[in-house]
Amino acid sequence: MRWREVLPWISWWFVMAACYAATLTLCAGAPITPGILFQMTLANTFGIVALEQLLPGRNANLFRDRQSLNDMGHGVTFAFLGRPLATAGSFALAALIARHWSGAGNLWPTNTALLAQVAPAILVWALMDYALHRAMHTFAPLWWFHALHHDTPQLHLLKSGRLHVGEEALRYLCFPAVMVTLGTPPEVMLWVALWAVFSGNLQHSNLDQRFPDWMHYVLPTVQLHVIHHARERHLQDSNYSGNTPLWDIAFGTFRHPARNPVTRLGLEGAPVPPGFLAQLAYPFRALARSGAGDARQ
Repeated sequence: MRWREVLPWISWWFVMAACYAATLTLCAGAPITPGILFQMTLANTFGIVALEQLLPGRNANLFRDRQSLNDMGHGVTFAFLGRPLATAGSFALAALIARHWSGAGNLWPTNTALLAQVAPAILVWALMDYALHRAMHTFAPLWWFHALHHDTPQLHLLKSGRLHVGEEALRYLCFPAVMVTLGTPPEVMLWVALWAVFSGNLQHSNLDQRFPDWMHYVLPTVQLHVIHHARERHLQDSNYSGNTPLWDIAFGTFRHPARNPVTRLGLEGAPVPPGFLAQLAYPFRALARSGAGDARQ
């Protein structure tokens, strides 16, 4: 069998193994730090961009995509503005909860091994992400922020960061507050963030990745997420959880790639404007036009 036929079957495993090995090397036996998380986010991003050019999976290329600069702009905006401010607010919210609930901070099994804490933490984070993501596809006030992420006819690495700063601010205002209230240690939360970065970038990438059919029930594969980005509305409203398919299976929103072929990506009518500032303003203008209480149409 030729290497070009073999490589797609090991590409996901290669990227994950290389990134986690590099992370452990940087940690050198010490706890993971925000600085290491930042370094590995950059390394993972640039590594996947390079691999996309060597082993492309679909007819997509960030260097020929006119929206790539906007994608980078949105990524930088939420990474350096929206996410830090929302996270600070989230910790303040957790402190407020702790003042009124004596049980706050005492629910997490901190006396167990690190891996035994990271696995349930990923599940808790994924459950919150599933709930918020499904709400964004249901209610107009949230959908108009999330539409930016769907309004693209192609997927490549930069689409992982094509998120409205308002969407990310809401996510990082709520999720860390819940984790802190449960008593999740900061190191565990950083490892969860690392999983979210690695798996999220691979799901949106144009790197050729292939899996046995049964593995789509276990891993958050790119094929599952392509279904979520399909132009057809009934396909968009599925495979919400980007961290694990287990919650979609549990709540009946799972769609298997073998039975749900996708031919087109994006949104009908391309409602999101092409300009960066116009994209930032889009959800507020859409809310003003549609009425804040309407369900998504």
